[in-house]
Amino acid sequence: MAIKTLRYWLGAVSTVLFLLISALPSNAESYSSLQGKGYKTGKLTRGASGNLGWFVSGAGKKFFCTLHVAHAYVGKTGMVGFTSAGQQISLNRKVYEQYAGGFDASAPQLSDLKAGRLNARDVGNCAPAK
Repeated sequence: MAIKTLRYWLGAVSTVLFLLISALPSNAESYSSLQGKGYKTGKLTRGASGNLGWFVSGAGKKFFCTLHVAHAYVGKTGMVGFTSAGQQISLNRKVYEQYAGGFDASAPQLSDLKAGRLNARDVGNCAPAK
């Protein structure tokens, strides 16, 4: 009998702890909010974790925002894709557009990504940089 009630108490306590911890504020920011606060975006680089992304800095704080792009155009005829490890692989643009149904206007130019000229949709999570 005591074992049954102990199991319910442990379940209730762990649920309460989970809810309290998840309610704590996080340090993550969105790229849009950082841009709105006047933060400056650096060039495409690798962070401490090895992921591709950009350092965004301003107001004495520095964030690392991850790359959230599957593919990008290179000039008028080329195309690259990004693996989950952040490696660039060359893609055949004609074959891609044939199967995708044409030009993908939402795909960024690789030169814009490298220079830090970004759209918010191209950026993943932004966490404080170490």
